[in-house]
Amino acid sequence: TDFWLAGVILGLVVYNNMPGLDVRFPSVIFKKIKGESLGLEDLRQVYPDIFLSLRSLLQWAPDEPMSDEEANTLFENTFCLDFVIAYEAGGQSHTKELCPNGKDRSVTLDSRAEFASLYCEWLLSSSVERQFEPFRKGVRRVCDSPLFNALDSAELELIVCGEQDLDFSQLRSHAIYDGFADDSAYISSFWSLLLAFDAEQKKRFLSFVTGSDLAPVGGLQE
Repeated sequence: TDFWLAGVILGLVVYNNMPGLDVRFPSVIFKKIKGESLGLEDLRQVYPDIFLSLRSLLQWAPDEPMSDEEANTLFENTFCLDFVIAYEAGGQSHTKELCPNGKDRSVTLDSRAEFASLYCEWLLSSSVERQFEPFRKGVRRVCDSPLFNALDSAELELIVCGEQDLDFSQLRSHAIYDGFADDSAYISSFWSLLLAFDAEQKKRFLSFVTGSDLAPVGGLQE
């Protein structure tokens, strides 16, 4: 019920076009909502350590020229992997076979891509299916429409999270002044200060002025 309700809230944000939800969802959430394919790169935000490990596994090559058989033996001796992964849940350690008889199958040079793919699929889909499916249904309960279906994951993320890039030059080009000219010394000093802000200072200023530290979809000119 909690996951379904969270999905409904997210759906209401999209339905009412209210960007700037103060929750930093990873991009993979929106890809899963839209049913888009997932891969290794999608681990970068949610499991950065595993992403780096799998990338190293896939990029590994022997330092010296050798036969395929020798390279494969060196690979197996270096990584010592089979198609079983370990994880923790509820304060306890568990193991999971990624394929039938995975404990009896070594990861080789030829099968390392399959291992990485199965690992990604388990982490991003199978292991969270019980929690994510009611969340997705909650979103769809509110937003199941042709317009929603036409959005891709990147567009959906923009609607929910707002524009992350705070380009204050856009804000300046669309500013309207009351009692001041845009070339007055006071206004020039004001913009000089704002444009010198770092990312965190820009967020704080925007939050003070608008109540949200995120730009609307389309940027600050909106």
